[in-house]
Amino acid sequence: MTDIVTPIARPRLALALQGGGAHGAYGWGVLDRLLDEDIDIVAVSGASAGALNGCALVAGLADDGRDGARAGLERLWRAVSRSSPLQAFDLEWGGPLFEPWFRRSLEVSKLFGRYIAPFAPHIRDMRALRQVVSSSIDLSALTRPAALPLYIAATRVSNGAARLFGNDDIDLDAIMASACLPELFAAVEIDGEDYWDGGFSANPALEPLIFEGHGATDLLVVQITPFAVEDVSSTLTGIMGRMSDIGFNACLLRDLKALTEVQAIARDAHSRDPGMQALAATNLHMMAAAPELAQRGGASKIDTRWSRIEELRELGRATAEAWLAEHRGEFRRSSTLTDLPEAAAA
Repeated sequence: MTDIVTPIARPRLALALQGGGAHGAYGWGVLDRLLDEDIDIVAVSGASAGALNGCALVAGLADDGRDGARAGLERLWRAVSRSSPLQAFDLEWGGPLFEPWFRRSLEVSKLFGRYIAPFAPHIRDMRALRQVVSSSIDLSALTRPAALPLYIAATRVSNGAARLFGNDDIDLDAIMASACLPELFAAVEIDGEDYWDGGFSANPALEPLIFEGHGATDLLVVQITPFAVEDVSSTLTGIMGRMSDIGFNACLLRDLKALTEVQAIARDAHSRDPGMQALAATNLHMMAAAPELAQRGGASKIDTRWSRIEELRELGRATAEAWLAEHRGEFRRSSTLTDLPEAAAA
């Protein structure tokens, strides 16, 4: 008698994509590697650069499956590079002295950019990023029947609350709002409300991935900004960069702490509430940001040269490869998010 082997169902993965400027190319690398896996992606959320990656991923999947997603993500980041004013500095012959000088120049420009931007309308209205998105992502694909549920976050200026835009609401203004850094860009007005970067309030949003009925077996947070760093620069740009990182990570720490604590209660209580049942059944994972991202310094978040984008993509792929080698077997079985930084556990 032949034994019948019951195939193991594929993991149903919800993706939460953190933002981080040009470091979003690292998130591209992570997604590129995940698309090689035998998994079903069932829902996506993102903020800032994570929102751009999420839109390119979901639109590409709706257009041509995984091949479309890979092509869409590459098209997005090539468009970012082509629009970059730093293209002329993408030099192979610069020598060992050029890059330190160039990084220092970027730090200075980042520091003083906030004072120059109000007098540069093409910066304030996010003209370059608008062109990048409109030329590389078919936003109409987000509303096709085959499109995955997508949520992108922006922050209301009036009260600091998060607003989530779903597939039917995502247009160019919503994406700009999600990526609107107030020190550089003018607030984006939508329905009479002003919005700033979603990273201030939901970086990224986790709740809709669990409680909106997508049937995810696993939720994976793709982190771009590390919680902890070994050393903080004493320079003004280094201090300001670290302050920004702490601020943009605060809401993620808060949400992870709340989810893990409530999930423990839900699993013990055997609640009949559908939301609590969904939370109890969802395994939580976080792919921590590679330490190398912190070592690159804050100025690298505005370094959109193609050579640096490629480096970040490869770092993301390598990080995802290592994470999957260690944790792939935990999908559908158990959470790997068991330890949070002391700041979240306090």
